[in-house]
Amino acid sequence: MNKPTLAAIGAFVVLLLAFFATREKEVSVGVKKFDVPAISTAAIDSVTVTGANAAKLERGANGWTVADPAKADVKFPADDAQVQAVLSALAEFKAPDFVNDKADKHAEYEVTSEKGTTVAVSGGGKSFTVILGKASKSGGTYVRKADGDAVFVTQSPATWQVKRNVTAWRKKTITTPALADVTQVDVVRADGETYSLKSDGTTWTLGSAAPAGFRFDGAAAQRLATQLTSLSAQDFLSADGDYSKANVFTLTTKDGKTTKVTVAATKRDDGNFALKVDGDAQQYVVATWLVEQLDKKLEGLRDLTLMAFDPAKVTKATITAAGKKTIVAKEGEAWKLVEPKSSPEFDGSQVLVQLNKLKTFRAAKVVEKGALGAASTTIELVADGKPVKLTFGAESGGDVFVKGNADDLVYATTAAEKNSWGAGAALFNKPPPPPNFGNGGINGLDQLPPEIRQQLMQQLQQQQMQQRN
Repeated sequence: MNKPTLAAIGAFVVLLLAFFATREKEVSVGVKKFDVPAISTAAIDSVTVTGANAAKLERGANGWTVADPAKADVKFPADDAQVQAVLSALAEFKAPDFVNDKADKHAEYEVTSEKGTTVAVSGGGKSFTVILGKASKSGGTYVRKADGDAVFVTQSPATWQVKRNVTAWRKKTITTPALADVTQVDVVRADGETYSLKSDGTTWTLGSAAPAGFRFDGAAAQRLATQLTSLSAQDFLSADGDYSKANVFTLTTKDGKTTKVTVAATKRDDGNFALKVDGDAQQYVVATWLVEQLDKKLEGLRDLTLMAFDPAKVTKATITAAGKKTIVAKEGEAWKLVEPKSSPEFDGSQVLVQLNKLKTFRAAKVVEKGALGAASTTIELVADGKPVKLTFGAESGGDVFVKGNADDLVYATTAAEKNSWGAGAALFNKPPPPPNFGNGGINGLDQLPPEIRQQLMQQLQQQQMQQRN
């Protein structure tokens, strides 16, 4: 390397060192910054939103409340999860991308008080007010400080979290006792039927003698009690609902106190139902699906399982369908296919899967005065040395009659359920391998982020499990 080249390199190094020694740590000359006072989530005590959706959130001694800013003295309990989410977003509110500071562009970006959403935040002796505008073409939302002209773009989730009206902010949980404290539920239905459910803390039982042939489903009773102790509103009534026809539920707790929940049996014009709780001045609108869960006749609490056996104690299973017989038997700890003699896809572990499916199989309803009819498909087990049998009989009006060993009644199920047992040895086929997300797998999936690939794999595996079951 010649001397002129060495001299040039030396000069460059000297200049580079001089640059790093003298430069500013942050170069911000001529660059606009969006600066608002830092207020921690815990310090924020008020958020006022005006615009298309107006609401005022305030921290009080009993938690957060929400009100219409025009009627600030009429306050309602606010949904804590929603409030905490927006507080976190506002405490970290940033808008790093400067657009311009031309006031005549404010209307175009919808960051005026007339077109935008104004959000005023205060707490801990600090405050700031911003105006949120329309969505930016490059992503995010236009925003400016109310006391400035500069317009920025923010990616903060607060831009959509604040756009809720008072009703949307309100706490939707309807206060009833905790499930663990409830010892009894008395039901008086609109049709005049009454019954009582009791709990000892672990098991739900029928409070009175069961009708002849009735098997009570304690799990169904617990589901009913769970719904009554976790009610959630769709909306709020400003006047009394129509309870001329209603289902009434009285919950009794360990300390002897009672809570009465009245659910209208007549649908409102909006398709939902009115609900009230004694002692609560507020009345509610609840969704149709919730009312359907609560609208249980005693018959709706019948145990519809058909089989009573322990899958772990089964040593032989015979399935007869469409004139074909499939037999599996347990030899030691392993299941073997007896008839047909072989099947290349047979997997002994799938026998227990099918036995568990049979154990939990539920009919649709009891067939009143029904006869089973000629057997079309039968499943015969040897469980703990004793015979156990399920028989599918005649078909009538889309129902297939079926009878198990749980009781002497005839039930109804679907043709699809019956037909699902007609696959013969294929019922016990080896499950397909999990999808390959690497090289040679589904095209393009190996290019996805790891977390997305994992989610897709889990979904596909769940679908395969459902298909096998």
